[in-house]
Amino acid sequence: MRRPFERLPPASATIRIDPSASVAPLQDALSRLFDDQQVSVTTDSQPDEQAADHADEVAVVRDGEVVATSSAAAMMRSLLLVNSDVYITGSRGLDDAALPPTVQALYDLPFRLDGYPKSDSEKLLLIAISRAIERRALASGRGTLRVGFQRLSRLVDEPGTRRVYERLTETDLVVHAYGVGDTTLPDSLGVTAHTGTTELHRYGWFVVFQPPAGSDAEPVALYAIEVGDNCWDGFWTYTPDRIDEITEYITEMVLSPSEPR
Repeated sequence: MRRPFERLPPASATIRIDPSASVAPLQDALSRLFDDQQVSVTTDSQPDEQAADHADEVAVVRDGEVVATSSAAAMMRSLLLVNSDVYITGSRGLDDAALPPTVQALYDLPFRLDGYPKSDSEKLLLIAISRAIERRALASGRGTLRVGFQRLSRLVDEPGTRRVYERLTETDLVVHAYGVGDTTLPDSLGVTAHTGTTELHRYGWFVVFQPPAGSDAEPVALYAIEVGDNCWDGFWTYTPDRIDEITEYITEMVLSPSEPR
């Protein structure tokens, strides 16, 4: 299941937080979130010329260049001032699922995240990226969306998730859902279910959106695998060729599940 990771380019990023801003909670939270990752968090001051061009409190630097900025408040709202319940219950829907540019800029970087009980916030990054991709798919209203749920019962038992996919299937999107078939999905939901007990079905968390040819929408994918009890390795990408490779891998593994975890 690690084959998609092997194609990632060597890369790193730095999240630079303005030391003059009152962002201690953000710095601490981001440092914990990206501890031992290919993303570093610093409060080093920007060079004068960069500071003049980028007045926001948070910046992402890749290859020595500032590639995205946002306010500390935007980062807090998207990742830190929420919990998974707001997504599961639906109190935060797709309309509120936009990500700040500083999060979007961390593409093609592998990460490892822990869920409860080791962490009550790290897994939120996976959930937030998933909802942002679903939001993009909904805005397009066309194309293909492939989603790994691990258990298809999440589409029934989680009110927020069910409402999201009811909205998605009201469009012209073709939605494929993968997971262990631990429930019978209602016909009204309108998804194509791919059930099984392979490692991909049980341990894969992926959300892959591919718009139709000629569309103005851009493709995007999240690919993650559970490598321990509620511990996840993953990455997200906007690179079309890499997204095609993920889709091919998912299809291959469902049809011929022979590769070890």
